[in-house]
Amino acid sequence: MDLIDACRTFTAVSELGSMTLGAAADGIPQPVASRRIAGLEKQLGARLLERTGRGVSLTPFGRDMLASATRLVELADEMMLDADRAKLRPISLTVPTACSTRNLAVLAASVKGRGLRIDFHCAPPGRRADDLAGRRVRASLQAVPADEGTWAVALGCAHRSPLTAPVRIADLRRSRVRVPGDVLELAGRRLRLTSEDNVPHIRDRIRRSAETAGLLPYQVVVDTSEPDAVAAVLSDGDLMLCSEAEAAELNLDWAPLIDPVISRGYTLTAGSDEDIALLADFAEEFADCLGGSILAGPGRQGPAAVRTNTMSDQAASAKGSRIGRST
Repeated sequence: MDLIDACRTFTAVSELGSMTLGAAADGIPQPVASRRIAGLEKQLGARLLERTGRGVSLTPFGRDMLASATRLVELADEMMLDADRAKLRPISLTVPTACSTRNLAVLAASVKGRGLRIDFHCAPPGRRADDLAGRRVRASLQAVPADEGTWAVALGCAHRSPLTAPVRIADLRRSRVRVPGDVLELAGRRLRLTSEDNVPHIRDRIRRSAETAGLLPYQVVVDTSEPDAVAAVLSDGDLMLCSEAEAAELNLDWAPLIDPVISRGYTLTAGSDEDIALLADFAEEFADCLGGSILAGPGRQGPAAVRTNTMSDQAASAKGSRIGRST
């Protein structure tokens, strides 16, 4: 016997003074209402109602039990309302600041079609990790080396003038002799990295390549402000490391960086396997938001894996639920 259903029928019949009317109010046939009342009386060990020609009335025991039965029904209804609110609560997700509004909107619309909602928070890599570790968000697109990620974003150089050939770090060396026919002289230019690429697996590799190529230390600049980086590209003719999609959004010319070849890597991390499962079907939409391609993921070939992120994980640790390649 379902105790809550039985109590719901008991309170309805008691309020209306009729088994037939109580059953109708409860949305069940009258015989079902009678069986529920009988089952409840058997479980409680005493009669709750007296059957009369005019309907039913409460026994003294029934009057004593009515308040408890009413509270139980009200608590059950409140719990169902809380469950509905919890299911409607959006999944808070931190994403890179480079994600375009349109692509995030497409992802939100796709997720909404499955009865879910996402509350987006744009932030640089370090803050995304901190927000997830501090439980300020439920999920995050974390920056990882490309060979460890679910998604990869190829990087190149954006410039205010046309770049007709791929870029090499060595092209920025001041001592480089200009080759006749070059459309743009890159010697002496600075390469600017935004906060999204201020992570060891990208920043340090760029700096090592610059040092090997003979660039001066000031020629690799890490900007904390994206507008400042773009302003330097427009006013000083600097190059900016970014994806092709970012360059297009800024109306800048773009060419791939081929020496070294560098890609951003991303993986989806969350505080629970349930949130990972809810978002796992939207890998294509996430790829569009990032401006990259899928390397591995649910239903795909490759060493994709999901790992549980415990609440004791630290912000910068490599632990966490991941849709991506296991390290």
